[in-house]
Amino acid sequence: MTIDITPKKGISYVTNSAGKRTALMLDLKNKVIRELAEDLLDNLAIIERQNETSRPFEEIDSEILAKIARKNG
Repeated sequence: MTIDITPKKGISYVTNSAGKRTALMLDLKNKVIRELAEDLLDNLAIIERQNETSRPFEEIDSEILAKIARKNG
């Protein structure tokens, strides 16, 4: 395994013995890269949840308000 430093600051590729890129390393200290990584993770979460059934906002809102009312006595 080797690390190929690219001209793009904060982005490095990990390659296998054949020189094929197998992984990506991101420098999360770089604000732009960190924000892009967060966006990528958000999009992955959306994709994972796209087949979940949806519920009306009013139903969820009522449940939350009922929980708050019970908590506050």
